[in-house]
Amino acid sequence: MVNLYTLVLLALSQFVLATGQVCLKHASGSDARPVSDGLVRAGWYSVGIASMASWFFIWLHLMRFFDLNRLFAFEGLSPLLVAGASALFLEEKISARAWSASVLIAFGIVLVALF
Repeated sequence: MVNLYTLVLLALSQFVLATGQVCLKHASGSDARPVSDGLVRAGWYSVGIASMASWFFIWLHLMRFFDLNRLFAFEGLSPLLVAGASALFLEEKISARAWSASVLIAFGIVLVALF
């Protein structure tokens, strides 16, 4: 059943998933702006892991309200959100071709889930 509560949870789940992925990528030190070792790196890992754990439990809760094939359609937003967040916060360069591919993937997942 779609209502304001489930829509907020869906948006929150995708936000914390993208946040977790970007934080873990940043903590790994493999981006353009390396993180210093020690507590700062551990903090980024902690935020990433906490975000991914939050996503997992929100996702489990959402399974109570949606069929899995309908719920999975919202995962189509994840590539777009992660690409946007990595370009914005990690200063990664994303080509027009990669953006096009992400949009097509998201659109394809939504089409499969709806029909």
